[in-house]
Amino acid sequence: MTVEWHEMSALALGEGIGAGEIDAGELCDYLLERIARIDTKHDIYLRTTPQRARAEAAAAAERARQGLRLSPLDGVPISWKDLYDTKGDVTSHGAKVLQERVAESDATVVARATKAGLVCLGKTNQTEFAFSILGINPNYGTPANPFDDKVARLPGGSTSGGAVSVARGLAAAAIGSDTGGSVRVPSAWNGLTGLKTSFGLLPLEGVLGLSTSMDTVGPLTRDVADAAALYTALMGRYGAGNSHAPDLSGADPARIHLALPENLVWQDLDPGIERAARGAMARLEAAGVTTREAEIPEFDAVEELISHFGPFHAAECHALWHEYIEARPNLVYAPILERIRLGGKMPASTVEEARQGLGKLSPALHARIREVGVLAMPTIAISPPAIAELENDIEAWKAANVMTLRNTRLGNFLDCTALTLPCGKDDNGIPVGLMLVAPSGWEERLLRMGSALEPILSA
Repeated sequence: MTVEWHEMSALALGEGIGAGEIDAGELCDYLLERIARIDTKHDIYLRTTPQRARAEAAAAAERARQGLRLSPLDGVPISWKDLYDTKGDVTSHGAKVLQERVAESDATVVARATKAGLVCLGKTNQTEFAFSILGINPNYGTPANPFDDKVARLPGGSTSGGAVSVARGLAAAAIGSDTGGSVRVPSAWNGLTGLKTSFGLLPLEGVLGLSTSMDTVGPLTRDVADAAALYTALMGRYGAGNSHAPDLSGADPARIHLALPENLVWQDLDPGIERAARGAMARLEAAGVTTREAEIPEFDAVEELISHFGPFHAAECHALWHEYIEARPNLVYAPILERIRLGGKMPASTVEEARQGLGKLSPALHARIREVGVLAMPTIAISPPAIAELENDIEAWKAANVMTLRNTRLGNFLDCTALTLPCGKDDNGIPVGLMLVAPSGWEERLLRMGSALEPILSA
């Protein structure tokens, strides 16, 4: 069976370019043509960068001919969330109030990816200011989840367009950001692998912010190997004689220990989510993975702390963007406007108390994981609702946002790294994700573990 270019993994495309079987320039044109043909509403890509993409692809094609490739991903086209600066292009954070903002230089991680030979196709849609997990953006349009051709369902956010760009074959991979789950949620609902990196691991220069204390950079990919390769590029590790991603071999399922939290994250699941996630755990156990249930009191403590103090990152978002939104509040989607304004009412002492409380909980959780094993849980508790049910109903929007965020945001508040892997589908045929959560700095361990579990989960 012939596999089309838009169905191939990033590494497979890179291998084809290196072997002379795929011309990087032709691949770039192929994907730009697909974007023009499929994304007619421009709700997946807010804007493409064809001139840049073709120039980068032509350079990659020439390097391949000369045997001077920069990395295994040299010549592979990817999408970037609309909060990464690319020189000379509009970067608007998914917001109409920033639609005239033109970047003066590339974000540091964009520059690193370019140095590895990756081709920038353009900027993808997102929730305004990245401040919602649902992916709804009425101002630019909301890209529908591609796994339901009858009901337009949520794509997940805030990296909505990035996830859909990969799921619909409009990019080989996407780069998003994750402050409360914005890489993992859209990855899970779109059948992708999503890596939430540790806070502070990847530079945020040239990345439009939501939370100065929790924003992270991360890839959305077709599989774990691609996630590892993109992670390597974003870390700036390609070049200078280093052309390989982390070694993912050698992880034995029989030596993997996973802990299933007894509290919060496995509770109140949609039936289809629970069936898929429990089935995934059963397959892992049958393959030799050791599992145990464990009480994780830090989870309950986080919920109590945020309930008491409020979402302190709203204050950080308000500090960053309030001048822009108050200049033209009519251009901001009402629930997002309300959330940002709420941040402006939070006293500095409240924000600092919340941060200090979380700072005490994080080391305790990390120690617990080292004792009981990497935590495993459904990435999201609910299946994606229909867009029409929430777009104009603020209360329904809030309720769905809370439940969608519930599991993923714990890793952000508690300074963890996390990986979501596809593990099945719900009753509507929408993908379901299983999330692994580990202490900050465990990215390569998680990727190696994910590589071992991936074929079992996809069986």
